[in-house]
Amino acid sequence: MKSKSLISFFILLGFTSIAPAVSGQQKPKEWDLRSCINYALENNIQIKMQQQSVEIGKVNFEQSKAEKLPNLNGGIGQSFTNQMAATGSNQEQSFTGNYSLQSAMVLYNGNKLNNAISQNELLVKSGELAVKEAENNMELTITAAYLKILYAKESVVNAQNTLISSETQNNRAKILFESGYIAESNFAQVQSQYSKDKYALVVASNTLDLLKLQLKQLLQLSINDTLVVHFPVLDDNEVIKALPVKQDVFNTALNTMPEVENSKVNMDVAAIDLDIAKAGLLPSLSLSASLATGHSSLASENYATQLGNNFYQNAGLSLNVPIFNKKQVKSSISKAQIGIETAKLSYAEIQTNLLTEVETAYLDAVSAQSRFLAASEQLKFTLVSYSLVEEQFNLGMKNTVELLTEKTNYLTAQQEFLQAKYTAILNYKILDFYQNKPIEL
Repeated sequence: MKSKSLISFFILLGFTSIAPAVSGQQKPKEWDLRSCINYALENNIQIKMQQQSVEIGKVNFEQSKAEKLPNLNGGIGQSFTNQMAATGSNQEQSFTGNYSLQSAMVLYNGNKLNNAISQNELLVKSGELAVKEAENNMELTITAAYLKILYAKESVVNAQNTLISSETQNNRAKILFESGYIAESNFAQVQSQYSKDKYALVVASNTLDLLKLQLKQLLQLSINDTLVVHFPVLDDNEVIKALPVKQDVFNTALNTMPEVENSKVNMDVAAIDLDIAKAGLLPSLSLSASLATGHSSLASENYATQLGNNFYQNAGLSLNVPIFNKKQVKSSISKAQIGIETAKLSYAEIQTNLLTEVETAYLDAVSAQSRFLAASEQLKFTLVSYSLVEEQFNLGMKNTVELLTEKTNYLTAQQEFLQAKYTAILNYKILDFYQNKPIEL
């Protein structure tokens, strides 16, 4: 699970810049986070393709069980013969028919059939776990995309409020300029900032539309579908929450993450591979049986009599003892042993990666909450400072440079506050995910 990569992607792309439809589920009129996740899990094409791989595994499992049963094959042969008669004077034609049933089954082959059944059953389980892992990845991806939209929506609201304030300042600066209290250059600076704020609102609105489109594409909605996003109110209580114990998070993740369980299954599959390979050293025993009869137009007996007279039965045992197979079995055993060690190393690597991801997510959550608290305080003080300078500017006590400097500081603090807020929310949701809790807002 690449939660760290998702968080980095979210922060770098979501915070610094603001296929055909599948109709397996009723589309909501307004999409909240949970409805987005549920819809994606049910309708995502990649997940459905992986589910089809599981169905193939189930077919292989049933086939391996059927290999223990005897087979049964029937044969019918009809032939026409034209040849010189025994006297040598005339041509002789004949019709012949042959009818048979054959059956065979393996009685013993070093337990290879039973091991193949067990292995295919494990492979089905492995496929199901791979589907679950894909679903987990999709859930994190949808969560990040949804929170990016919430962040962009707040950015639009801030840009709208900033533009309203900027328009008021522009009108006030015009009055001051016309009254001779400020120079034309100062008035031009305010006008320039007003234009910048209008442009910032356009950019923020376009970014919100683009992020909605990206979520729509993740959900694989059709071009005619409208995505109406639900915007929940997320107060500070959603951001500053008591964090769980890190060791408890890791222990839960170790017991619930499908990639960990899948690596255990792969070790079992590798162990059975070794048993199957060793079976090549053992003799195999097979049972076969057949029934057959036939008739010929040259025979003097009638058809029914011929079938009865020519009817025969056969049964036999076949023992196959391997003596020399050009090191094929030995090579298979060596490869299987290497496969076991590889599976063990993979299991250890997955545990290590999971520990790294949990520790990183936990550290990011702690850091994000601290950053949010600092950003909240910074925003509060910059707002006070900006409000005072704006009031003094309206009274002609501050120049435009001082006003615009404070405004820039305030806008920067606003943006940092939003970044910290949604980064903290995302990181907390990542910890929920590793605790096997549903991701909800």
